[in-house]
Amino acid sequence: MTQEFQMLAEDPELPAERGPGGTLIFVDGGQYCVVGPGFVSMNESDCYAFGSTREEAIANYALKTGK
Repeated sequence: MTQEFQMLAEDPELPAERGPGGTLIFVDGGQYCVVGPGFVSMNESDCYAFGSTREEAIANYALKTGK
């Protein structure tokens, strides 16, 4: 688990919930976002995905990461 992921998980301003495989799920810019424990940033990480629904974001994350 990266420091950046931990900061997201503990941010009281970010209404995030835990998802499959220790991920975090939250709304970002009108879409659902899933980030994995290895998340550092959008530029440095591949362990994130977006979707118009929670389920779509989880499915996109699974396709992108193989998890």
